[in-house]
Amino acid sequence: MNVPISLDDFEKLIKIERNNNIVTPYDLAYKSFIDLSYQNKTRDFFVNNSSEFILKMREQCWREFLSYEREFTVRLLKKLIDDKRISNMTAREALDDYLETYPDHFYALALSNTQSRRSRAGKEFEAILEILLIGADLRVDSQGAIGKDYFQKNGLGKLVDFVSPGVVEYMHNKRNTTLISAKTTLRERWQEVPEEVTRTGAREMYLATLDDIITKETIKVLYEANVIIATTKSNKENLYNKDQRIVSFEELITIIAEAAAKWNDYAYTKNDLEQMKAYLISQVEKH
Repeated sequence: MNVPISLDDFEKLIKIERNNNIVTPYDLAYKSFIDLSYQNKTRDFFVNNSSEFILKMREQCWREFLSYEREFTVRLLKKLIDDKRISNMTAREALDDYLETYPDHFYALALSNTQSRRSRAGKEFEAILEILLIGADLRVDSQGAIGKDYFQKNGLGKLVDFVSPGVVEYMHNKRNTTLISAKTTLRERWQEVPEEVTRTGAREMYLATLDDIITKETIKVLYEANVIIATTKSNKENLYNKDQRIVSFEELITIIAEAAAKWNDYAYTKNDLEQMKAYLISQVEKH
């Protein structure tokens, strides 16, 4: 009888198949963007309907991802089937053999799927925010496109996901730029964000989130550290009693636009323009 695939080999196969066959968070977000026909919307739509856009994109991304994940799971489970091994078995014997031989493999695949969902959730949220800013005609440099190392080298820290208008402007005048950190929920690591504001030396940072159970104490601690929570309009109005220490995504877009407008007549050097071009190319190539 043929020897079953080992658990170690199967776990390696899961990683290879996931890297090769599961769409990236940004590509999935962009596909959802097209599927929802947002490419036909004007700048004003993204400015005035930021919360709606984010929520609908999240819903569409999740629906699309479940389809990809199901196909991925079925494909991996089929790879455990050895036709030669079961050739002389009845259907029931083959099923019993499959279940008895691979319980650890099933668990490994389920665990991998769970971990993948968790890591993707944040990346997809970042991708949706980046697309929103582009739709609102706002220039932005993202850590995902430019790279974590470059962000940290220029004093932006590991938790800053976006800087608008960009890194060049940040290096010239931090007060006229907008820093954004994105977290789907604040249940983990939000305490690091105030520390990041101190490290960057920025006036403030915006923490974009979809969390619907933020405590008053968390809001207070973040606000005192110059970290402003940005969330959906409905969250702000219905869950946080229109707390003025929290801004909606629509308000955040306006804040970013006002800060970006301060650079309209700025005299960029040749080196500045070359760097800005390089960052834009990185963004295009990344996506």
